[in-house]
Amino acid sequence: MSALHDLVDRAAVADVVAGLAHAQDDRDWTALRQLFADEVRLDLSTHYHGRPPTTLPAAELVELARRTLEGFDCTHHAATDLVVRLSGDEAECGAHMVAYHHVPADPGVVDHCTMRGLWRLGLRRSGGRWLIHRWAVVRTAPWEGSPSVYELAAARTGAPS
Repeated sequence: MSALHDLVDRAAVADVVAGLAHAQDDRDWTALRQLFADEVRLDLSTHYHGRPPTTLPAAELVELARRTLEGFDCTHHAATDLVVRLSGDEAECGAHMVAYHHVPADPGVVDHCTMRGLWRLGLRRSGGRWLIHRWAVVRTAPWEGSPSVYELAAARTGAPS
């Protein structure tokens, strides 16, 4: 493979990673769905203790993201320091991740949560596009704020937390 093709593929993978952050923060569920293969291996085991990795249809993953995020007034996902490893039509991408979530809360109640960690993504080229087929969210630092804001956000939308 030529160096030019490598650069084009790396840029395309980086666009998918940026799109993953933006689609969540913009609440653009159609754009989010377009980033995934039909089935995705989702690993949140270090983010939410006790939740084992699972494989689910992309539409279900997007619905999970929608239910989780719509109760927040704002979120901000920042993926940086991408390391992309290409192997033909497969790619691995690691990115540092900072995810901020804010929900209105009663006075004296912590109204935000920040997670610091990594996104570990597996991607495949399909139909000329790179699609995520594996997504691990790896928390590498203590929560800042309170993870109970997820429960507050779920209560606002009636979604299970």
